[in-house]
Amino acid sequence: MSVSFERRLTFGSALVVGGGIIAIVVALALFVFSAYVATLNRDTRDAVVDIRSVLATRGGVPPSARVVAGLLAQHFFSPQVQITLLDGHERVDIARRSATVPYAYVVTPRNEGRREYAADTFGARSTLALATLFGLEDARIDVGPLLVVVHVQESALTRTVRQFLPIFALALIVAVALGIAFGRILVVQALRPLNDVTRALERFAQGDLTPRAVPADREHQLRDLTRAYNGAIAQVKHAFDERDEAHEAMRAFMSDAGHQLRTPLTVVRGFIGILVRGNLRAASDYEQILTTMNRQCALMGSLIDKLMLLDVWDQTDRAEPPAVVDLSQFVEDIVQPLADASPERTVTIGVQPGALARIDPILFSHALTNLVDNALKYAPESVVRVTLACSATSVRIVVADDGPGMTEDEAHHVFDRFYRSPLRRAVPGSGLGLPIARRAIERSGGTLTVESAPGRGARFTIALPRVAAAPRDVVREPAQVRA
Repeated sequence: MSVSFERRLTFGSALVVGGGIIAIVVALALFVFSAYVATLNRDTRDAVVDIRSVLATRGGVPPSARVVAGLLAQHFFSPQVQITLLDGHERVDIARRSATVPYAYVVTPRNEGRREYAADTFGARSTLALATLFGLEDARIDVGPLLVVVHVQESALTRTVRQFLPIFALALIVAVALGIAFGRILVVQALRPLNDVTRALERFAQGDLTPRAVPADREHQLRDLTRAYNGAIAQVKHAFDERDEAHEAMRAFMSDAGHQLRTPLTVVRGFIGILVRGNLRAASDYEQILTTMNRQCALMGSLIDKLMLLDVWDQTDRAEPPAVVDLSQFVEDIVQPLADASPERTVTIGVQPGALARIDPILFSHALTNLVDNALKYAPESVVRVTLACSATSVRIVVADDGPGMTEDEAHHVFDRFYRSPLRRAVPGSGLGLPIARRAIERSGGTLTVESAPGRGARFTIALPRVAAAPRDVVREPAQVRA
């Protein structure tokens, strides 16, 4: 992520957070100041009551403001309260100053106006204006021939406020520092998933294609971004795994295909060499050589045809099977000729009637024929059992034997192309029959699985979706296809 963008975001967050804290500090200070002004107003009202009580005990109010000032100066007044007495000729301002000078009063001509004791500075004027805004007021009463005005002493008000200015300034500094700290923390937390994703993408750009998931906090606002990135990473990892599997499968395919094709080619080339050299011992050798070469060429052609068939099925999507087939009769018609062709073997057939499924008859015949042929080849001394059972939703065809069976590893790879068990390589085969059988069943929407254990035989199961009702185009005669 851009450093300048992060700095701008940090500055903006610090400005917002710091401004909020400063606003709280200012609001708190104004609240305290308003309470302080309310206290000053209460002091002025209380002072009015005190003045009336003092003058009432004198039996009468002298007409001279100077005389009354002397009487009032003998009593206690608040340091923040100032009294102005006005008569017809002069005015007297009474204010308490300090502990050493308890009070003082100043006499001025009446028409000169009230003398200001506050410093004529911006801070003093601002303090007085703010106090006035918060409701600071004078208390005025008439006592006999005198006008008495009780108001706040501006110099005392300014001095009190000035004492609290360092605390207020310190609070503002702390608010700014907290705003910067919290802003930085918020930005780091907010941008952490974005920075993690950015660093991961930068690793990708630099050639490090190792998928690494980014931790995603459920409560984070950018959790959707991290989830999307982790999903993309999972897809990339899956694609890499598929690529590696495809490369490994292609390598194994090339090796096995080369091995399978090399054997007949070697035989053909060897016989061609014999024919070229003319090393024939008898006339019948010529016919035997040609027969063998023709068989090997047919084997190579069969391998190539099977590989091309698998390639076509891999490159095209599964199509809708063309017909609904009555598998009860269909399976029996496929298996019975195979059993008749091997009279020395015992093949049992057990089917449940009414098993309808939508399949490709040719592909299904190919798959089932291959399974029965394999059971006859790899379990030469066992009974081969073919059974069909159906439920409300599926049809299951099982081809089982009691032969030598397979290990777990052999069963895992039995559907791999060109796979041949090391213990059964003496039995003729290409290793493509079962892969073709599985793809044929899958193209009909079904599955082909195997269960086996050493010494317990093998059990191949075809599962197909069942069709509930029988349409008019039900196929009952199988297509005779041999592996």
